[in-house]
Amino acid sequence: MSSILPPLFKRIIEFFDSFPEIGSRQALRLFFWLIKQDEKTKKKFLENINVTLSEIQFCQNCFFPSINELCNICANSHRRDDIMMIVARETDVLTLESAKVFQGKYFILGGLILPFENKSIIRERLKILESRLSTKQYKEIIIALPYTREALPTIKHLNILVKKFPKLKFTFLARGIPLGGEIEFIDPETIKLSFVERK
Repeated sequence: MSSILPPLFKRIIEFFDSFPEIGSRQALRLFFWLIKQDEKTKKKFLENINVTLSEIQFCQNCFFPSINELCNICANSHRRDDIMMIVARETDVLTLESAKVFQGKYFILGGLILPFENKSIIRERLKILESRLSTKQYKEIIIALPYTREALPTIKHLNILVKKFPKLKFTFLARGIPLGGEIEFIDPETIKLSFVERK
């Protein structure tokens, strides 16, 4: 990073750079875009960030971000409680919801188990998932993880978990999601196909 930038600027740019999918060049662009906004826009931005960070919590049921104990999906009485879909990330839920084929509820792992990352949140949620499967009746558990090499350790862990509950019906999303495909980037029609063809 350029030595002409003050340390404060560098800290903010490094913060942007830590965002997923954001590189150093994009982080610089975000920083310079933000500081060039008028005072009203910057003030509104800071207000929204402060309110969001102070009021946001995670749904007690599926862990989707919410301002209430339950998110809009889990609080919806028309959604089925006996079908659960396990996904890696919050963005996966948004993509799956856009397909409008799933009427059950979700369980968000919070990411994937990766050998070079110590994500205790995922392991903690896997324990919660196992406890929930032990105490609640489900007609079907749908595992909707990306078909990537990075997802294999998580899928392996879930396969071990599946064997502990032989009476439960577990299915995986089938055709439609390409090898190497991330759920959040897949179009709704492809999601529909993979949902219908699950097995």
